[in-house]
Amino acid sequence: MNIDLTKVQYQTLLKIMYCGEWVLNSYKIKEDKIYKETDELEQYIFSFAKKYGFDKWIVYNDESGKYFPTALMEGDLHKFIDKYNQRQKEI
Repeated sequence: MNIDLTKVQYQTLLKIMYCGEWVLNSYKIKEDKIYKETDELEQYIFSFAKKYGFDKWIVYNDESGKYFPTALMEGDLHKFIDKYNQRQKEI
């Protein structure tokens, strides 16, 4: 199956992937099935970052052989996570 995305759609997918993965895995002490599944998909999606012009958000680390969000991406997207966390405190 192939899914064609516009640059805007790809950026939206990156936002959803980053925030969703953070919510699912940020408090885990050890890796589990959900971590492995989300990490594999996240790596696949991140692998297209350069093609879509988001190499300032995602970088490839030769040593680990993995893609990682940059500090710029984390800074841009943590505002959503911070809003979520603040809302949870209010409930």
